Amino acid sequence: MNYLTLQIKREHLDNILAGKKPDEFREIRPKNAKKFIEYFIAADGEEDVRPRQYDGLKLLNGYASDRPEVIIKYKKAEIEYLVDEDGNPIEYEENGEIYMTAQMVYNLGEVVSRKNI
Repeated sequence: MNYLTLQIKREHLDNILAGKKPDEFREIRPKNAKKFIEYFIAADGEEDVRPRQYDGLKLLNGYASDRPEVIIKYKKAEIEYLVDEDGNPIEYEENGEIYMTAQMVYNLGEVVSRKNI
């Protein structure tokens, strides 16, 4: 199985397990983009992006060998572009390049396994 491994604060992990947090968000930056998105050529010949497909998320809390770990499936993964109050894309500059501010939104589903919880 191919899982996306993410670090998560214990508070958020507990809220996910309690059903209080249905979505997990991650900012897409140039440094981590390949983990979240993939580029492809659309039908119109233009380059586009889509969420990278995984079987689920592996959420880890902390770095100790006995850290809490949850594997959870997601129902949907979407790229959400952030806009200002006028609906214009919010951009930022990094290393001389301009990027649109975006985040991944994982709509969480069934918990597959729990460890050290």
